[in-house]
Amino acid sequence: MRGEGLQALQPRHFVPRTSDGKASRPSPNLLSGAPPPEACDRVWAGDITFIPCIGGWLYLAVVIDLFSRKIIGWKLACRMDGALVAGALEQAIRSRHPHGTIFHSDRGSQYSSNCFREVLRREGLRQSMSGRANPYDNATTESFIGTLKSELPIGKAPFKNLAESERELFAYIDAYYNTRRLHSSLGYRSPSQFEAAQAEAH
Repeated sequence: MRGEGLQALQPRHFVPRTSDGKASRPSPNLLSGAPPPEACDRVWAGDITFIPCIGGWLYLAVVIDLFSRKIIGWKLACRMDGALVAGALEQAIRSRHPHGTIFHSDRGSQYSSNCFREVLRREGLRQSMSGRANPYDNATTESFIGTLKSELPIGKAPFKNLAESERELFAYIDAYYNTRRLHSSLGYRSPSQFEAAQAEAH
C-alpha cells in the first residue's frame, strides 16, 4: 500500500446505540438468548440513519441478513416514517424468499406503524424488537451504518440531492459492500461470495 501511495481508512470505534423508542405495542425480543442464525433468511434486521444533503437531511432505512451480513433491501427518502422502513422491507422481500423469517429492529415508532406491520403480516414475517436500553440486540445493523459512514465520505462532502445520494449509495451498497467488500467474520469473503459458498455446500 505504501508503494502505491494508498492509505487505509481507520474505522471509528464502534459503540452500539439503542433506541427505547416510541413503538406502539412493542414486539417481544425473539433474539434474546437465541443462537446466531445458521442460514440465510432466518433473521433479518433493520435500522434507520441520517444522510446529510445540501438541501437538508435524507433518511436511509436498511435491511440486513444477519447470517451473511448482506444488505438485501434499502430505501432513501425525505421523510422518516413507516413508509420508509416498509419500502426497504418490500425490496428485501422481492429479492429473497422469506418463510417464517424473524425481522428485528429497535423500538422506533416507524417499525410499529400500521403500514410496516401490514407488510410483516402479509408475508408471514415474525417481528422482534430490542429490549429497553440493550444496544447490542441490533449491533450488526448499526455496525454496517458505522462502516458506511466511515468508508463513504458522507459528512465531508454532503450529496447535492436525492438522486445523487441514491446513485452513490447504490454504488457503495450494491456494487461494493455486498459484492466486493471482504469481512473477516465471513472468512474474508464478501456477503455475496459467502452466500454463494453456502449454497454450493448445500
